[in-house]
Amino acid sequence: MKLSFISALFTVLFFTFSACRGEAQVAKNVGISSGTSLEVIDFHTTHRCKTCLAIEKAAKEVLDATFGAAMQSGKITFRTVNVDEAVNAKIAEQFEASGSALFIYNPKTGNAVDMTDFAFSYAVSDVAKFKEGFKTAVQKALN
Repeated sequence: MKLSFISALFTVLFFTFSACRGEAQVAKNVGISSGTSLEVIDFHTTHRCKTCLAIEKAAKEVLDATFGAAMQSGKITFRTVNVDEAVNAKIAEQFEASGSALFIYNPKTGNAVDMTDFAFSYAVSDVAKFKEGFKTAVQKALN
């Protein structure tokens, strides 16, 4: 009985401290979407922090300002995925996203660039650096 209480407590603490900034890994050969050249996926939890919201906002601004034509044509897509919703369990598992994460994913090659650490480092503290780095990563992924 005592062991199961400790396990439950550990689980609650783990999810409490990792909910906003869960570790995410690169997903290879994940068949998410075949109609786009590039997919930007912003994973998040139901309860979003200031940084999570800033990442989404800045990423959208870069995509709209720099890649507007590609966004309109569907060559690049942007979507947010709530990892707390059961309907998103498969994609969250495929990208190993248990909390907030930002990926640039090429569905044709299966390559994914995990921008999570970079995004958390700069989306609030140095938005210009985040935008420039994110833009460069998207351009590189398109090539």
